Amino acid sequence: MIPKALRSRINSLKLGLKEAQERYFLAEGLNVVKEGIDAGWFPRWLVVSEEEAERYASIVGEVSNKAEVYVVSAKEMRELSTLETPPGILGVFPRKPIGLPSGDILIIVDGLQDPGNLGTIIRTADAAGASGVVVLKGSIDPYNHKVVRGSMGSIFHIPVVKIEEVRDFFNTIMDRYLVIGTSSHSGTLYYEFQWKLPLALIFGSEARGLSRDVEKFCKDIVRIPIFGKAESLNVAVACGIILYEVARKIMVKY
Repeated sequence: MIPKALRSRINSLKLGLKEAQERYFLAEGLNVVKEGIDAGWFPRWLVVSEEEAERYASIVGEVSNKAEVYVVSAKEMRELSTLETPPGILGVFPRKPIGLPSGDILIIVDGLQDPGNLGTIIRTADAAGASGVVVLKGSIDPYNHKVVRGSMGSIFHIPVVKIEEVRDFFNTIMDRYLVIGTSSHSGTLYYEFQWKLPLALIFGSEARGLSRDVEKFCKDIVRIPIFGKAESLNVAVACGIILYEVARKIMVKY
């Protein structure tokens, strides 16, 4: 049985309470927990189901001198888990201070509330070689457990930062980056645009698009054409299409 204080912390993180997420975040499942450990992030607490203890013995051994490890019953793991079918391993990781990414491609999200979409964007940014993901005020916390799960461990690989002072952030990057917004209904076709580095690509929410306060910082807007009757593409899908077009044109060396 885990201590009462740890149970309370895990429950607060499951609920996405701001004060809990300021210091720690949950990662659940073998792949995500292992990605974190392999990337040099170690959990403060690791909880393993007694039914899966043998399976996860190597991970327990790897973190035993860095984390408090608890082996719990299947019933208790079900109570702690964020999933309907618990995978049997759950880590509570400390958040690290992460500076603003400074590489050639930044992905910026504006007003994005869906955790699955943000997690997929982080995973896509990692796969496509982006330098980092910047999450603007008004978006879901990037260390929400559903975002972490959706990133499939990529949140441990690239810098992901939350920005509260939006104007100050854009004033910081405008002189260096070509800031390009995206839209579902207007702008230059993405495959006709003349992409250049360093590049900052902004994606808004599917419901509202880019906010006016953010759009005014864009040097240009690009769009993906819709050939069928769908109103728009999923924002994470759109991010993947545009990012890989950038990779095809200016990042990949043939």
